[in-house]
Amino acid sequence: MSTIELQKQAGSARIRLNRPDNLNALSPQLLRDLIEVCSALSHDDSVRVVALEGVGGTFSAGADLPKFVAELSSSPTDAADLGRIATEAVADLPQITVAVIRGHCVGGAVVLAAACDLRISSADSRYWIPELEAGIPLAWGGMAHLVRLVGETLAADLVLSCRPFTAEDALRAGFVSRVVAADDLESEANDLIETIAGKARLPLRVIKRQLQAIRNGTYDPRGDADALLQSVSDPEAGNLLRAYVDRLA
Repeated sequence: MSTIELQKQAGSARIRLNRPDNLNALSPQLLRDLIEVCSALSHDDSVRVVALEGVGGTFSAGADLPKFVAELSSSPTDAADLGRIATEAVADLPQITVAVIRGHCVGGAVVLAAACDLRISSADSRYWIPELEAGIPLAWGGMAHLVRLVGETLAADLVLSCRPFTAEDALRAGFVSRVVAADDLESEANDLIETIAGKARLPLRVIKRQLQAIRNGTYDPRGDADALLQSVSDPEAGNLLRAYVDRLA
């Protein structure tokens, strides 16, 4: 797919937004390609962690509004809802997801990053939610994701004021978990991805289901005991448990 690069290696996959000449702006075609890639990955049990990143020096400059406006005239409902479907495709992946953010992360790109489980940012990244300046609301389920991550008051401030914020602001707000020097982002992200990919598949899937249930308000801790027992009896996870116990002996 020309708008998406998909790279796989042991236990991991990297989805790369590939419109660098347009600062990886999220065109309708890119979102359709992203939905298709996520659908394929959701059935790939060999992948334990998925990274979402941009080609070149930026994550994404947000929605490609000229291309969306063009599509709104021909198929308004489908075009208007496309971003939500793409965001949910990312959020619904059964693998752990990591947004690797460099450079600009604007509008709809903030929403896509928020749909991931983890976000790691370069120190020079800049964030901005300018939708109201363009005369449109923040869509794609973005308000719910922002409120969940940074709280209602700050989410409202960022959306209503349209003020840019820095990587350090994002760290303090809890939007990202790590901020690293721009030159170190690639190696730090690789280390994180490899660390997660090295964990046993079954407990990783359990953690992902727990995170999704918490976000949806359906989490019931009474299911944790069964999940624990399943992991103990799983060959891969059980071997890790026995090796861990042996190291403590």
